[in-house]
Amino acid sequence: MKKTLSITLLLVIMLALVVGAAQAQDPDLRGTIQGVVYEDIDGDGLCVNTGVEGEGPVEGVDIVFVSSDEDTAVTLYSGPEGIFGLYAAGQSYWQITAKPNADWVVTSENPLFAPLSDDNRAVTGVNFCVQKANAETTSSNSDTASAVVVLPESGANYASLTTVIAAFIGASFMLIGIALERRRRQEI
Repeated sequence: MKKTLSITLLLVIMLALVVGAAQAQDPDLRGTIQGVVYEDIDGDGLCVNTGVEGEGPVEGVDIVFVSSDEDTAVTLYSGPEGIFGLYAAGQSYWQITAKPNADWVVTSENPLFAPLSDDNRAVTGVNFCVQKANAETTSSNSDTASAVVVLPESGANYASLTTVIAAFIGASFMLIGIALERRRRQEI
């Protein structure tokens, strides 16, 4: 019985260590990145609070956030007021890229970068300017007007930390069950 309890205790300790590692990013150390997407009427790359008539928010523009280690990539989109944000983001040097559909061309700097750290937990003013695409803008900004299609790689490993933890917990329960069953059979 002592051996079974020792094995069980060891497995519980290992499980606690794995769960602790899964919580690698303390919620108190997470940050926020916020910005807006506005229409750039005159195509000068400036669109927020410029006073140019007609420069207003653009809804539905895809915004891609990629962490500096490239392990985390999140795609969101601008809301009705052109606002977008990544909340509870881990500390990293985030790359933010606006990827509008074929009807729009990005006229501002793209991508932008936002460093989140202990000292800097909120980055605001990550703003993108887009202009309606026409023959002139698509030829002058061909690199921003073209679409990039990223397909999943065949056979790629997409196991997440949650999957690994679930597998470890399942294996732990199986081992505990086997140990208890062996012990029960020895007592008979």
